[in-house]
Amino acid sequence: MISSPQAWAGDDPANKVVQWVKEGNVLPFDTIMQRYESRLQGRLLDLEVEQKHGRIIYELEILRDDGIVYEIKIDAKTGEWLKEKVD
Repeated sequence: MISSPQAWAGDDPANKVVQWVKEGNVLPFDTIMQRYESRLQGRLLDLEVEQKHGRIIYELEILRDDGIVYEIKIDAKTGEWLKEKVD
């Protein structure tokens, strides 16, 4: 699921992300997954794309093998790991 707290003015959010990737404004999600393969172990429960404070953020919920769900935020443009917390 891809969603944003901002109004999308009628645009489909998934199409917006595809457009941003084509324009080079964000990294493809596959690139993020490869970059952090060892840190993103587990089952992806949810993926959202948000715009906050002028940044586009990939927000993931991962269920790890220990049974704990983690919320992870990654800058979609730079790939910078921003935050990880127990959800």
